[in-house]
Amino acid sequence: MRVEKAMARYSNLYLSLYQRSPKELRDLGNNWVLVNGARMNVDELENLSEELNREYQQVLANKRNLVKKMLSWFSKA
Repeated sequence: MRVEKAMARYSNLYLSLYQRSPKELRDLGNNWVLVNGARMNVDELENLSEELNREYQQVLANKRNLVKKMLSWFSKA
């Protein structure tokens, strides 16, 4: 169950960040997964998901900042 949840979270974050699904994501059994050709245990996948989440949050923050700058510029014009 933990592997399935970790794989689903990774897949969702990957899709959100890159607008496509990972090319390869398979459960190899015994808490091992194959992610885009790399074999890793579920703990590593969870760490990778956290890294993707941080990147995605940064992308969202950058978009918010850009919108704020545009709104400020339009309000001054």
